[in-house]
Amino acid sequence: MPVNDTGTIIRKLWGMFWFSIVLPLLLFAGVVFVHQMEIRITAPGNIRIWGIILLVLSVTFGVALPVFFRTSFHGRYIKYESVSISEYLGYQRILIIICSIAIISASIAYLFIVSPLYMYGSILAALYGIYSAIPFKEKIVNELKVYKLENQV
Repeated sequence: MPVNDTGTIIRKLWGMFWFSIVLPLLLFAGVVFVHQMEIRITAPGNIRIWGIILLVLSVTFGVALPVFFRTSFHGRYIKYESVSISEYLGYQRILIIICSIAIISASIAYLFIVSPLYMYGSILAALYGIYSAIPFKEKIVNELKVYKLENQV
């Protein structure tokens, strides 16, 4: 299916978003269900170490890597002064997948009931990742203008 207008790009990005996010969100919902059933699952080893590791993973995949990929994509655009629609869609796909991994680490932090600081930090980082990956129409239209792709669609 050729990408021929902004609406098609936005629909394609929403499809990628939901396809990548649905399983991690179901995992989180399952963890919430386990907590509602008052089933306690303890982490093997030191719970503080688990909290730190899961917080670092959530921040890495929810905040740091998305910022890195946005910056590197924009830097590549500035260096070569052009980008194709397929490169842009690939960049968006990677961004969505990376942010969905943050949901998984936040789910594990909630499952193991780590310290509230680490648990809520993990959840906030995952929420930021999800929010930054949502393909809002205004955001996509502005990015297409910035990367001079509106003429290619």
